[in-house]
Amino acid sequence: MSRQAISTSTHRTARFGAPVLLVLVMLIAWNAPQASAAPSKFVQQLCDSALPKGNSPAVSFVVNPGVPIGWFDTCAQPGGSIGLSQWGQTSSTFAYLSVAVPATPGGYVESESISAAACGLGPGNDNTFVFTQGWPANCAGESQRTFPLFREVPIFGGGGGFTILLNCNGNYAPGCAPGPVIWARRITVTHVDPKPPRLTAPAGSLLAGGVLRGRQSIAVDATDTGGGLTRIDLTVNGLPAGSPVVGNCNLGQVDNPGRIGAVALTPTPCPAKLAGSWTLDTATYPFHDGDNAVQVCAADHSDLTEPNRTCTAPVTVKVDNSCAESPVPGGETISASFKRTRGEKVTVPYNQPANVVGELVSQAGDAISGATVCVLSQTQGSRGRPRPIAVATTDANGRFAYKVPPGPNRKVLVGYRHDSFQVAKSLRYFARARPTIKIAPGRVGLGAEIRIRGKLPGGRKAAGRVVVLQASALHSNRWYPFREVTTNRHGVYRARYRLDATRQTITYRIRAMAPRQRNYPWEKGHSKPALVEVRG
Repeated sequence: MSRQAISTSTHRTARFGAPVLLVLVMLIAWNAPQASAAPSKFVQQLCDSALPKGNSPAVSFVVNPGVPIGWFDTCAQPGGSIGLSQWGQTSSTFAYLSVAVPATPGGYVESESISAAACGLGPGNDNTFVFTQGWPANCAGESQRTFPLFREVPIFGGGGGFTILLNCNGNYAPGCAPGPVIWARRITVTHVDPKPPRLTAPAGSLLAGGVLRGRQSIAVDATDTGGGLTRIDLTVNGLPAGSPVVGNCNLGQVDNPGRIGAVALTPTPCPAKLAGSWTLDTATYPFHDGDNAVQVCAADHSDLTEPNRTCTAPVTVKVDNSCAESPVPGGETISASFKRTRGEKVTVPYNQPANVVGELVSQAGDAISGATVCVLSQTQGSRGRPRPIAVATTDANGRFAYKVPPGPNRKVLVGYRHDSFQVAKSLRYFARARPTIKIAPGRVGLGAEIRIRGKLPGGRKAAGRVVVLQASALHSNRWYPFREVTTNRHGVYRARYRLDATRQTITYRIRAMAPRQRNYPWEKGHSKPALVEVRG
């Protein structure tokens, strides 16, 4: 009978070229230079009863017409396989089963491992094999081999697959007897996916710019050509924020010599598209007030190497949740002023508080009662942002009150926040400086020298400040500057002064005056007068 093969049946058809040409192309590709990138790699397995319906491969069966040879697929049965068997006598035959193993899209099959066996072969079955000539040996039991295929994406194809061939040349008497069988199973394929996922530009209120507070949203879409997407992660300041969006991958579990653990059931086991969206509370970890770095990353499927990852460039967002959130919604307008001046500024003597009063109403002007009002403060000349120092609660009429404690010049913010909405009123508290002063001795003779010592308020901010010493007669209202000194790093000043001669005994008042100075958080102020008696 002629070896001219005619296709008689097809199952999940995937045509292959001549087996010898296929093997040659595979060997050429394997010896090609390896790509410099480190792509994703994952395992797919076919024909194993532990997998759904055995996960049988697609095949194409070719045989001479009328020849008693058929193909079988028992992959779903325990110990099952896929192969060819001859059930009747024939003078000669040529039949093969092409097993298709497509590459992951955009990638290639690096290698495939096959378990195979053959038995019942006669002298005429001299060209019967799985994948490569001479394997498996007749009636030698099941054996397993791994075949390297590609080391980079080839110009054509890139998939795996192999041929199961059953041949009888008819040159041996009494011809081709029934009984030969050859089969393969547990086809373990290593896919290489060199293409990383792609991400759209993230969008949402979290990236809208300006100062953020409360709950904010962010969304992104990811696509992948290859094994598909396993997850999309959102990080804030390099830490996980929100739950990752996980792809539902088509995987199975096996335990056999070719693989133990999870395997892919298709060349693209995970979704090619995945959408991620989150609503995050910027008042909670890992956010913090100030600048925060937000980044989204997508990963594809890989179980042999680190997956391909694509990340958006980190975006800096500014967060300010320093104003305590109110559990009561509805506030739209807040008013606040100093009770003493009914204005937004007040200047008080040294060590004096100032009362603030205000009101919170809705857009319609209705009072918002029971709402939390936050109070923030920032000392004049200090760096950073105002920090929270207190809260107040509105009464039944929506009114609230707060006493600004004594201290240096400050910016006082009175605010209301519910989730991401916030309104605030800015006030200015000014206080006069009050230096201390001591004079020794308190009674001197003609032309004697006095020592003057004192200190400015303000801690480290009082260092290097100017102090003007002034003198006045006991009952005069006029003050005359006579010496200018500078404080040391502790805010302490010292001076000596020799009093002019006088014909009569006289008492002078001497005080220290601190002028208004840059980055010194106090207004112009002076000490209480100290007395010195000069005998004439």
